[in-house]
Amino acid sequence: MRIASSSMMRNIDNYVIDKIGMPSIVLMENACIEALKKIDLEKEYYVIICGPGNNGGDGFAIARHLYNLGKDVDVYIYSNKKEDGFKGDARTNFNILKHINIPYMFIEDEKRDLWILKESLCDSDIVIDALFGTGFIGKNNELLFNIIESINSYSDKVISIDVPSGLNSDTGEIFNSCVIANRTITFQCMKRGFLNYRAFKYIGEVDVVDIGIPEFVEEKFESLEYILDYNKAKKLIPIRQKTGYKGNYGRVLIVAGSLGFTGAAILTSEAAISSGSGLVSLTSHKESLEVLVPRLREIMSVDIDRLENEVKKSSVVAIGPGLGDTKETYKILLKVIKVMQEEGKEDSFLIIDADGLNVLKGRTEILKHLNFNVIITPHLGEMARLTGLSIEEISNNRIDIARNFAKENNLTVVLKGYNTVITDGNKVYINTTGSSSMAQGGMGDVLTGIISAFAGQKLNGLDAACLAVYIHGYIGDILSKEKYTVKASEIISNIPKYLKKISFNQEKQ
Repeated sequence: MRIASSSMMRNIDNYVIDKIGMPSIVLMENACIEALKKIDLEKEYYVIICGPGNNGGDGFAIARHLYNLGKDVDVYIYSNKKEDGFKGDARTNFNILKHINIPYMFIEDEKRDLWILKESLCDSDIVIDALFGTGFIGKNNELLFNIIESINSYSDKVISIDVPSGLNSDTGEIFNSCVIANRTITFQCMKRGFLNYRAFKYIGEVDVVDIGIPEFVEEKFESLEYILDYNKAKKLIPIRQKTGYKGNYGRVLIVAGSLGFTGAAILTSEAAISSGSGLVSLTSHKESLEVLVPRLREIMSVDIDRLENEVKKSSVVAIGPGLGDTKETYKILLKVIKVMQEEGKEDSFLIIDADGLNVLKGRTEILKHLNFNVIITPHLGEMARLTGLSIEEISNNRIDIARNFAKENNLTVVLKGYNTVITDGNKVYINTTGSSSMAQGGMGDVLTGIISAFAGQKLNGLDAACLAVYIHGYIGDILSKEKYTVKASEIISNIPKYLKKISFNQEKQ
């Protein structure tokens, strides 16, 4: 599924209308019919609040369909010029609404009209917000402010059409006030602004509905930004051949763990094994290995003094979990980079997480111009240290900051958090699996292990990261249906089961 800015959607619409010859009224009708499929039609009383533009036109058309289904419908309209404010398709749908006698009222008077609106909102089963869509550019208007505040204060359930009114669909910023929707039904593509943390309060559950725009038109204007979904993940899962042996599935070296943090090393290593790695070795400080060795079964242990030789033998090196934010960790990272650079294997990978990232603060220049693949997995705090930006700056512009950092440093970034951003500096994928039930220590270590395993199974950096992030969150979502919280070890134990389950259909094709 593609992610779109308002300008991209405008270009798509214009191309379909001007070049293909599809009338805009057809697109509007398609949009309304598809939106109707996402609206609970078991209810009886619907209040629809429309603006003067095409979003209002969508609202008029939805009102007509609900009315024709025998529903009780009231339409309230915000338009400074009343009927003279409607143009094109909005005008057409308003005229239809008027001629079939659907009740409507223009909101003009601050007290009288708003009082009537509030009464209807209180009585309604569902309120449909069709005030403003992607073309909204912010209006500092007291009446509009009060309409939106009334919707938020007096409505039981609100559905926004395309965009919650008052939300910038590109940035997620709020103009003065914004409708708080329980559900947003948006057209054709996910809107970029919906993926900003600031927008989550307002958009509710999001449904993206197809309004009949041909695939090749989307491709013509796409910005290489996508929602990572089940079908994409399914196609990425490596198929294990009948004649395969452990050497076919990657040799992963985990450099992790210090006294007090040996659990991170265990979780990372076991996640790699569970995700299909052929061989996994764990190297750590001598005192850490003394604690770790009795807990290792399928994982080989290697003293840190043999690091250089182990790096040479490995196709993937993952460094950082529980290693410690110390000078020694930085020296180890430099040594790993030096050996991998000298080996010059273009298909090898370095995965950097946790303390491996912390020691790179102010030193990211060493990541540029490497002759092997690098994947970094920062959360917001680690990304702030790497970039010198504040957490707030990053959270408000995650896609562009992650993409630019990946491009400048020639690597793949996995910017972790709600709606994790995965990018190689060109394409961007946003993951929507996972939830706060997974907000526990060790989850990042598990993700690093999964990424390492898929990188070792011949996926490129972007694909390995995408598949790992999706599976990690997918399993968490399934387990959280029956559990209040999900432990990192529970993710690990379920990886083989759900990789097999998801890949089953792929094998049958």
